Amino acid sequence: MAPEVIPWMSPCLSQSMSFVLAGIGHPMKFRRGDVIYTSPGLFGNLMYVRSGFVVKALLDPVRDEPLLLSMAGPGALCGNYENLYVRDRMPRRHWCLTSTEVLVVNQELLLKIADQNPEWQHELSGYSSVSSICDRMGMFLNYSGTVEERLGALLLLMLHCEEPAAMANLFSKGVEWVELPFYPDKGTIARLLGCKFETVSDVVRQWGSHDDIRRRSRRIWLRRRTFLKYWEWLMPFMQQSRAEERAAEALRQARRREEYDSF
Repeated sequence: MAPEVIPWMSPCLSQSMSFVLAGIGHPMKFRRGDVIYTSPGLFGNLMYVRSGFVVKALLDPVRDEPLLLSMAGPGALCGNYENLYVRDRMPRRHWCLTSTEVLVVNQELLLKIADQNPEWQHELSGYSSVSSICDRMGMFLNYSGTVEERLGALLLLMLHCEEPAAMANLFSKGVEWVELPFYPDKGTIARLLGCKFETVSDVVRQWGSHDDIRRRSRRIWLRRRTFLKYWEWLMPFMQQSRAEERAAEALRQARRREEYDSF
């Protein structure tokens, strides 16, 4: 089954592949702001995110500044995944948006294991392409809504990745506030959403003045009924993406059957 396309975010691996990585990877913890991967370089780790968020930047080769940003959350790959099956020569930098724990994985061992299972091999070989689709979907949304809608939707997507159980509160009418267990850097978020830092600050300030967001004991709380509107704004885009994924998967299955029948 193809990974789910989520805007701005790298796709999560299947449960079976995640079990494989848990068995062969060794854990490492990083602090917010730590740079954990740069390319090109002689060495670069392949990593699987267990908790937290990693910013992935495609860099301007001349000015060494980010041209395109996306994120990897729990269940996604970061680091050297672009070089799993092809030689990637683009300059990249990955750093931690929040406190992060990753599994560092031996790339050669992973590829040998994946060779034993066609589904795993298909998942890994197509991971970079699906990640690019997620990036493009994020860029599309950056031109499809207000900064307020995009920021609200992004925070909820991050919550969905980090604390799936907490997302249930968003749909519970008896709940007034939903806890956000992290507070990402506004400058990075502004770049990710294709807008100015001041615009993101204005939206956050407006939420605070309308009592739609609260800060208590180093925690952020979101008013449920306000942020539910941002999730409802996002859903048509997500549903369209899922329909396209199902159609693409059906086409791949049909082609595989044709190849099998031709023997």
